[in-house]
Amino acid sequence: MQNHKRCFMVLGINGSPRHKVNSQHLMSCFMEEMKARGYDTQVLTAVKLKINPCIGCGNCETKGVCIFEDEFTHIFLPEMIKADIVVISSPVYFYAFPAALKALIDRIQVLWSRKYRLKMDEFKGRNRKGVLLASGATRGKDLFDGLKLTARYFFDAADIKYETSLCYRGMDEKGEMKKHLTLSEDIRDLAQKL
Repeated sequence: MQNHKRCFMVLGINGSPRHKVNSQHLMSCFMEEMKARGYDTQVLTAVKLKINPCIGCGNCETKGVCIFEDEFTHIFLPEMIKADIVVISSPVYFYAFPAALKALIDRIQVLWSRKYRLKMDEFKGRNRKGVLLASGATRGKDLFDGLKLTARYFFDAADIKYETSLCYRGMDEKGEMKKHLTLSEDIRDLAQKL
C-alpha cells in the first residue's frame, strides 16, 4: 500500500503592483527556501486577480458565502483554505498595503463570518501559520505598524496564527533588496522557525 502523506502547502500573496521589485524579491527568496525544505509552494499576485471590493452587504455573516462570484471566490479562497503557511509580501503605500492587496484582505470577511458569526470550525486540528514580509523606502519607526496590524487580523479571520514578520526599511530603489547583506540568513532563520 502506498503512503499518501500530505505535503504541506505554502501560499504566497504578492502585494506589489509592480514587477521585479523589492517585496517580490523577498517573496522569491522565501519561497525558494521553503521549496528546498520540501514544501509545495504557490504565489498569487493580488493585482492580477480580478476581484470585486467588499461592499459590506452582510451575506457572508448570515449564509457563510460571498455574493460575488469572481477570482477571489474561485481562485484565492480555495488556495487560502488549503494552505498551511500563508506569507504576505508587500511594499508600504502610505503606511498601509497597496489597494489590490487590501481588497483581498477585506474580502476575507467571509472566513471571519464563518468563524465568529456562524461558529464553523473548518480548520479544526490544523496548525496554520502566517508571516509578513515587507519593504519600505523610508526609515520611520512606525513604518510597518499598519501592515502588521492588518496582517494580524487578516490571519486571525482565516484561523492562522501570525508567527512573525521580516520588514526592511530604506529600500527605496528597485532591486535594492538583492544587495541586503543579511537577507539570505534572515530567510533561512525564518524558515527554520516555521
